[in-house]
Parts: sequence; structure tokens; C-alpha cells
Amino acid sequence: MNRTAVFTSALTLCLALAACGGGGDKTADAASTAPVTVENCGASYTFTRTPEKVVTSSTVATEVVLALGLKDRLAGTVAAKDIVPEYASALDSVKVIAEQAFPPPSKEVVYSVGPDFVVSGYPDDYGPKAMGDREALQREGVNTYLLSANCPGHKANLDDVYADLTHLGRVFGVEGAATDLVAKLKADIAAVRPATGAPKVFDYAGGKDKPATAGSRALIDDLITRAGGSNIFPEVTSYTQVSWEEVVKRNPDVIVVEDQAFEPADAAIAFMRSFGPLRDVTAVRENRFVVIPVNDTQPGVRGTRALRTLATGFGA
Repeated sequence: MNRTAVFTSALTLCLALAACGGGGDKTADAASTAPVTVENCGASYTFTRTPEKVVTSSTVATEVVLALGLKDRLAGTVAAKDIVPEYASALDSVKVIAEQAFPPPSKEVVYSVGPDFVVSGYPDDYGPKAMGDREALQREGVNTYLLSANCPGHKANLDDVYADLTHLGRVFGVEGAATDLVAKLKADIAAVRPATGAPKVFDYAGGKDKPATAGSRALIDDLITRAGGSNIFPEVTSYTQVSWEEVVKRNPDVIVVEDQAFEPADAAIAFMRSFGPLRDVTAVRENRFVVIPVNDTQPGVRGTRALRTLATGFGA
């Protein structure tokens, strides 16, 4: 799973989310009664009581929890500096257990704050070098949730985000806040006008010798389609490397550049502009690069912002 345009639009979504969820404690929404069982990545997780000490092991997961008005339930988080500005102040009193989300925090680091629930955006967080097997964590009394667009083998789309908010709303007994937030997100997404002309799009996720792409099962593929574009690698179903020769052959009209810590977008664009084999590719020749922060390509509450960035860039 990949971890990681320049846009000028106002952060309308995040301001709206702050209004929906960031302004108060929604945990008093007492409509929820235990036990609550939710499905996640093909498994069932039962909550006999509302989680009280939550760790969010990725930035996008933190934003989801805050958007639901659950700041008071956060026991620990990671990569707090990467959060959208609207939620930065909400994390002032929350313990940061790891400055970076990559590599993901270990089980020992997560357990240092005594969580009863972990929410993450990336399957790597439940790998052997991180928190480990989710069933084992559950046996130890720690339930987990993975934002479902990133469930292994799943074809992601924005409906997964709405499902996550609904599920977490039930778990925390904040169904009303979740319903309002889903309605707001859907309305904002519906208001984005896709570009015309169906431009051919290459999602560039880093790499010089061989370029990586997120794959057609990733959420970025659904966003590209909704923005009016067409992924030039529909047969690539997971994050992987392709070849520059094949990129040249498929001749994208637009290159989406995922802005990542290990390969910032300006460096990536400078490389592609200077790389001889790409000189005649339409996107490079016409300077049609759309820069998008890597977290905007991930499941969570940034979907409207990401879609606007892509639709605007595709229509340029």
C-alpha cells in the first residue's frame, strides 16, 4: 500500500466538518446501546461498551475521529503535524505516540497509552513489524478498525468512507453526527463538476528507475474516474511499479503526482521534465501535472478536497 494540482481552493470541507463534529462532545448521543457489532474487512468486531481510550495510528484516521466529535476519546495519535489545519488545535492536549506514521508504530508504542480501540488508515499498521494480527489484538481486549477503502483485495470507492463513518457512529453512539456528516460529504461530492474530454491519467506514486502507481483498486482510481479522467493502468490492481516505457506508450494527458515525504512533488516533477524518454508524452510536453497530498488520496474526510483538485487539474 502506498503511503504517501497544487490547489488553491478554500478548505470548505474541513470547515464544514469542524462545524459538524469538531465543536463539541457528541458521545452523549445515547441512542447507541451495547453490544454493538460491526463488519470490517470481512471480520466481525463486537463492542460490549463504548471505547474510551482510542489510538489513531494514521493521520486520516485521526481526522475521521475528530470529524465525529470524539476528541475526548483520543488517548494517542501519530503524525500530528500532518493533520489539516482545522483540526490542529484539537490535538493540543492529545499524546503524540509517534512523530511519523511511516514506519507505523509498534504494538509496544500503541499499548503505552492503554488503548481499548485502534483506528487506522493503512493495513501495514496491522503487520508483523507494527501492531500485529488484528485477531490477536482482539483477544487481548483491543478492538481495531481499518478504514475500509484500504481493506486488502477490496476495490475502493467513496461509499467506503460513508460506511466507515456510519460504523464508527454506531460504535461510539454518535449516529446522529455520523448521519449528518455523511449527508454533508455526499452533497459536497455531488457538487463537484467533472472535467470533460476524459483525459488519460497516470497516477505517479514515486520512483525514478521504475515509477510506482497506486493501482485501480485504490481510492485514487475512484477519484480519478469521478473527476472525469481515465486511469491508464486499469489492469494494475495493487500498488506496484510499472515501466517508463509503458507510460510513454500509453501517453497520459495528465500526470497526478502524489506529494510524499520521501519524494516531494516538485522534485518528482523536475525529474520527469528532465527525463529524456518522457519529453514527447503529452502531460510532460503540456506541463499538465496535478499535485495532490498523499493523504488526500486515502480514505477519510478529504474526499471533496481531493476530487476538486483533480477535476480542476484535469480541466486545465
